[in-house]
Amino acid sequence: MATRRQFLVGAGGGAAGLVVGAAAGALLVGDDDEARAEASATAQEQFMEAGGAADAGERVARLGTRRVIWNTTVTEPIAAITFDDGPTPEYTPRILDALATAGVTATFNVMGWNGVHHPDLLRQVVAAGHEIGNHTWDHRDLTTLDVHETRDELVRCKEEVEAVLGQPFTSFRPPRGELTGYALRVAAELGYDTYIWSVTRGPGDKESVTEIGDYMGQTVVAGDVLGLHDGIGQGTFDPTAAFARALAERRELEVRALPAALAQVADRGITLMSANALLSRSEPLPVGGTGPTPP
Repeated sequence: MATRRQFLVGAGGGAAGLVVGAAAGALLVGDDDEARAEASATAQEQFMEAGGAADAGERVARLGTRRVIWNTTVTEPIAAITFDDGPTPEYTPRILDALATAGVTATFNVMGWNGVHHPDLLRQVVAAGHEIGNHTWDHRDLTTLDVHETRDELVRCKEEVEAVLGQPFTSFRPPRGELTGYALRVAAELGYDTYIWSVTRGPGDKESVTEIGDYMGQTVVAGDVLGLHDGIGQGTFDPTAAFARALAERRELEVRALPAALAQVADRGITLMSANALLSRSEPLPVGGTGPTPP
């Protein structure tokens, strides 16, 4: 089955083939009519094949309305807080403690591999009243996968984590916020809305716990989705790699900054909650609307 990515690449190749064929034809005028005709036919074949790839073998997709959310429009001072990539012994327990102290409920977007390898932590997250979202099985870049690999990333995470917990996921968060049309289709089949984020821990050059805490605490506004982490994604599988060590350092600062950030958000009168709780209390987008105006 052809993916949207393959379709786009194929279409691009087809268009390029037409250009090359035309150029070749110009060069071959009066020289080799047979070669020119062959180049043109090849380009046309590539174009037609690419044009038909988008609907090759797909089933009917009456999947209703599912949303992709960065932030929402609200009439009360509420926002969402989410954590990706866990659970992990390094970060999740401290995050749970900070949330409990602040009286905040969050959404934990579970990387399936981590959830299955740390089932007690996973159960602690749920026992504390937090939502769980599907964050794929092992945090692969969905834009590099074919349709079978994409489906496996979401479905394997769903099946193996739900087998541990006995309850379903509430939503979907794509690794790094990178999406494809087919990933959205699978998420819709599984009944998920898809959450991205509007605020993070701040620019990567922030290396002070105080600075990071202040950034989060002062930047979050009503309707935001704050995207944080309790793991290191692909770094889980190669923790000594340079990128994994850099991620671990960032996560450590983020977790240490969390209690102060939670306090500052509360002091500003904003209540943090899980992503689905925020969405359920948000205003529907007006017909023809374009979403909330950035502050």
